[in-house]
Amino acid sequence: MFNLLSYALHSLLRRWRKQVALVAIYALVVAFYASVVFFTTSLKYETRAVLKNVPELWVQKLAGGRLVPMPKAFVDSLQDIRGVQAVIPRVWGYNYDSPTGAVFTVVGSDSLVQGLSMVQTSHQGKLQAGMALCGTGFLELRKLKVGDRLTVYDDTGEAKSFEIVGAFTAASDLLTRDLIVLPTKAAQEILGLQPNEVTDVSLSISNSNEIENIGRKLDLRFSGIRVVTKDQLGATYEALFSWRGGIFIYGTILAIFAFLILAWERASGLSAEDRKELGVLKAVGWQISDVLWMKFWEGVIISLSATLSGMIIAYVHVFVFQAPLLKPFLIGWSELYPSYDLFPVFDLSSFLAICSLSVIPYLTATLVPAWRGAITDPAEVMQD
Repeated sequence: MFNLLSYALHSLLRRWRKQVALVAIYALVVAFYASVVFFTTSLKYETRAVLKNVPELWVQKLAGGRLVPMPKAFVDSLQDIRGVQAVIPRVWGYNYDSPTGAVFTVVGSDSLVQGLSMVQTSHQGKLQAGMALCGTGFLELRKLKVGDRLTVYDDTGEAKSFEIVGAFTAASDLLTRDLIVLPTKAAQEILGLQPNEVTDVSLSISNSNEIENIGRKLDLRFSGIRVVTKDQLGATYEALFSWRGGIFIYGTILAIFAFLILAWERASGLSAEDRKELGVLKAVGWQISDVLWMKFWEGVIISLSATLSGMIIAYVHVFVFQAPLLKPFLIGWSELYPSYDLFPVFDLSSFLAICSLSVIPYLTATLVPAWRGAITDPAEVMQD
């Protein structure tokens, strides 16, 4: 077997220019496919890490299929649900920023949101009236810094001014890039909520195994509400990333198959030199299995070289240069979308998916034509 591998390697080296060109094209196709896989896998793991800090369950009020404000009195009716550790009303929503054309997120909280840290702050303790915490992306877009005044228009078009007393760390950009945290009362005014209204209610559950059961109880007990669990939110994000990444993956698969069709045509139309080589090998005593093993090793060397080269290119593209060719399409086209680092994540299923799609089809496209050439009578080949 080692002799067959050695012969296959020497056979490739004799035509190294052709093989280098083949590997280069093959590696670029694999690199694009692997970039999408690496990007979406890293994004999914990043999302799972971020979702660790969100509530286990929250309740929203619906009217006509749309989210509507919820009266604070509803909070009291959730306190007696068995298994609910804490009920926390939340004030949040979106506000259009006309100077920049961006839509940012407003959250009402009198203190720092749990799980987030500040990169810079000029105020300690609870937020006072007229104060605001901002995400780094929003500050960059508005060309503001800590200590400046921020003007925001409320639901009626009236301008409200706030002093920026802190900015979130870049490590939390996935959550805070477009975020503005205001005192609860100010956030209600900006979002058009009445003092006795909240956006929704989050529930902290003492036993994580009871989250689904408590969610079903709430659905049965109250009408006109939507109950969302942390697992459902995570599944929604993963489906979204998979859908966006799938568009590029399908396109890359088509490119791979187009490449394999060309490889098949090239291999099935064996050149006179290749046919003569097979004829000589059979004439000196090589069996059909020996020829197939030799071609198998040739295919393994080519496909693995291209696959590993493509993975290295994809790794550098995604994790070193932060996927400049993919990020705008897979993250979104917003004026203010998250800017954060993608960290390498080894996922065995993704690795096997890349290898199976790039190696196995190429081996098939190599071995089938080689078998056809190997079963040809050596005398017939030599006469050609």
